[in-house]
Amino acid sequence: MKKKIFSLIFSILILFSCVFPANAVLYTPETQEADVIYMVSLDNGAVICDINSEKKVAMASITKIVTAILTIENCTNFDQVVTVPEYCIRLLDGTNSSTADIRPGEELTVRQLLYCLLVQSANDAANILADYVGEGDIDAFVEMMNEFAAARGCENTHFANAHGLDEDDHYTTARDLVKIYSYCLENSMFCEIAGTFEEEIPPTNMYDYTRYLRNTNSLMNPGIPDYYCEYVKNGKTGTTDNAGRCVISSASYDGYNYLCVVLNAKFYDVDEDNVDENMAFVESKKLYEWAFKNLRIREVASPSVYVCEAEVRLSKEFDYVSLVPEVSITALVPTGVNAENVLYEPYPDQTAAVLDAPVRKGDVVGRCAIKYAGETIAEVNLVAAFDVKRSTVKYIGDLLLRMVRSWPFRILLAVIFLVVLPGFVILFIVMPAKRRKKKNTIRMVSVKDMGRKKK
Repeated sequence: MKKKIFSLIFSILILFSCVFPANAVLYTPETQEADVIYMVSLDNGAVICDINSEKKVAMASITKIVTAILTIENCTNFDQVVTVPEYCIRLLDGTNSSTADIRPGEELTVRQLLYCLLVQSANDAANILADYVGEGDIDAFVEMMNEFAAARGCENTHFANAHGLDEDDHYTTARDLVKIYSYCLENSMFCEIAGTFEEEIPPTNMYDYTRYLRNTNSLMNPGIPDYYCEYVKNGKTGTTDNAGRCVISSASYDGYNYLCVVLNAKFYDVDEDNVDENMAFVESKKLYEWAFKNLRIREVASPSVYVCEAEVRLSKEFDYVSLVPEVSITALVPTGVNAENVLYEPYPDQTAAVLDAPVRKGDVVGRCAIKYAGETIAEVNLVAAFDVKRSTVKYIGDLLLRMVRSWPFRILLAVIFLVVLPGFVILFIVMPAKRRKKKNTIRMVSVKDMGRKKK
């Protein structure tokens, strides 16, 4: 019964560990040039860096990743021509917005508008697409954005517009953005557009020349060495007075994939060269280069590694059993870390201290944290390393001892002493003694009577 209970508990724990994997924060920057910095592995969810990932902040034009994915998922013909409503342009008057200089009445395809949206970070394109997908109602589209975020499990995100200009009820967190952007990366069209550095918009009914779009994400710009990171595949930037400098991006190299969010970063002359630097790009590049250089997927738990032991009762051959990891576990760890130089820390409330034989090799009897540099990098079940047989004599003796120590037995014993035993004494000792005494008395009286009659 005890083992079945342990098995049930550990099955539940395994389920939760799959949903909420144990991760370690592997990198902390020496200086903090942004209010929020959050980087995760796209391969196993490991958290590489976490600074204020749950803080609600403005997201600026990173908003447009939701505008884009909703457009992509709600349109079947990306070559459909859209005639630009004038009010979509007028809504941005006086906002000093980033635009693609789209004109009222201009005819552009949905695809072209998506490139304007993600590459040029055009607020006018955001309003036009919101109007188109929302069937003439931008507010209805914004409601779709909030429903989309809720469906992704975002509990601290709210949209007030489709472009990202500052509004009091327009906010998110880095954790929520990771959920959203991870979802977006599953869409090939989104990745293609968000990963485009330059794009052309041919002449339209309003322009007789080709317009050229250049991605605002300088992590993808080879012409800016201070920012350019060759590993970055796509991304989206944002800048407002309230949000500061922001960028979300993903990068891949040598089979490893990461997603990085930097929000409310500084913009100043950090190296005193009379040029202000966008620290959102600087922080992102620094993180990517560190991760690709220093992190590797390695085995951090092996069934061959001894972790601890548990006492075993009712066996004559062993009074303990060694506990080892149930399976091999891999994790993203610094170069050089492996199953031999991590710390295994059993959870006392989840690991049996004493077991009753028989114990079979592979029985799950515990769980432990796998730690490196004081941080939990993974978790694993602990199992018995070998069989331990039960002694029949010890087992029977233990049953008898348990019976003697049990409350029912104690109550029975009390009844025997207080009721049965006194009854036995009365029935078989006291009462027979009284009967014998009475009989002897009768006999003595009879003898005397006989003597009197003879006289």
